Amino acid sequence: MLLTQAECAQILKNVLNATHEQWHLLDYRLERDTTAVGYLGDYYTLTLSYCTADTETAQVQQLFVKALPQLSDEPEKEAIFHKEAWLYDNLLTEMQKYSKVKWSAKCFYTRPDLLVLENIKLAGYRGAAEKLLNEVQLQQLLRSMAAFHASSLAYEQCQSFNIGRECSGRLQEITVASNIAWFTTGISAVLAVIKSLPQYQANKCIELRLAKIVERVYEQVSPSTKYRNVLCHRDLWTGNIFFPANQQDGAILVDYQTSRYTPPAIDLCFCLYLNLTSAERHRIESNCLNLYYNWLQQELLEFGLRSDELISKEELLQSYEEFRLFALVYSAVAATIIKVPPAFVTNEYKYVDRSAVILNYMSENAAFRDDMEKCCVEVIEIAMSNL
Repeated sequence: MLLTQAECAQILKNVLNATHEQWHLLDYRLERDTTAVGYLGDYYTLTLSYCTADTETAQVQQLFVKALPQLSDEPEKEAIFHKEAWLYDNLLTEMQKYSKVKWSAKCFYTRPDLLVLENIKLAGYRGAAEKLLNEVQLQQLLRSMAAFHASSLAYEQCQSFNIGRECSGRLQEITVASNIAWFTTGISAVLAVIKSLPQYQANKCIELRLAKIVERVYEQVSPSTKYRNVLCHRDLWTGNIFFPANQQDGAILVDYQTSRYTPPAIDLCFCLYLNLTSAERHRIESNCLNLYYNWLQQELLEFGLRSDELISKEELLQSYEEFRLFALVYSAVAATIIKVPPAFVTNEYKYVDRSAVILNYMSENAAFRDDMEKCCVEVIEIAMSNL
């Protein structure tokens, strides 16, 4: 059994925030959740039946469980899971106290191989129906992202605590590096797409230019010595965002395993590049930056902090321009995973070679071909203009 009775009793105690004398666990049941989809773990619904000292009537709590696959043969995946479990058990829980906007699900229990979280679907939160966000959803995301970043700043200021220094060993890079096959295999696929485009086939410098761009991206994943850093999510695509029924409320962010201590502009860039078409991004980008900064200001003022003393508007805009490169390259690589049928995404595809599959799928699916071509052309254009 994935969870013992003693663990379930502890989980219920944490949910009810009550002593053992005030309730009694009657039964517990763990069932696979086939509606949840992800690349890292197995998902379950945990049902706890209990009664309290006040009534003998059985009551029920339903929770969400994310677990490392029991037959996992990927040490890298285990390290990634350990990172997220630690974040939920420590930093995220503390940071959420410094925000009136709910941006994270409550965590009730962790092990290095398991997380027990509130079931946000029962509270009315839903994932996006499409792979791109509409304007209302984007604003909900921007609001929560600003609150998430503000809580990082407020936590550091109020606790005299530097996340980057104190938690550096826990915030390791797990997706973007020259020794991470998921990313390098994706870069090879992006290069294959670029080479397949008629306008670039005669250009002998394409591969060299892309290599230089990637080197710059590797530098941008680390904490900045130029800009103020916060805890960033670093993977804000539609699959990691849940939206409330009330459009005035913020979204909930999930899957924090990619989190890093970097300038907030990285999350802002990822938010706009991963969730909008190029045309839509150009249309509303300026307004989105203003909305984000206004919400950041409001959140910090709740704790008597001035945003211009921590991250000025000028710094935000300057860093946003600088990190466009990172977001663009990452979005091109991510497209080779999140915009293809899930059946494609085998270990061989993720870690060895996906170029042939991508080129073949482009020949079969016009919408995917259009997306990949636009994304890759943007990568080369920024490569040409920056080198």
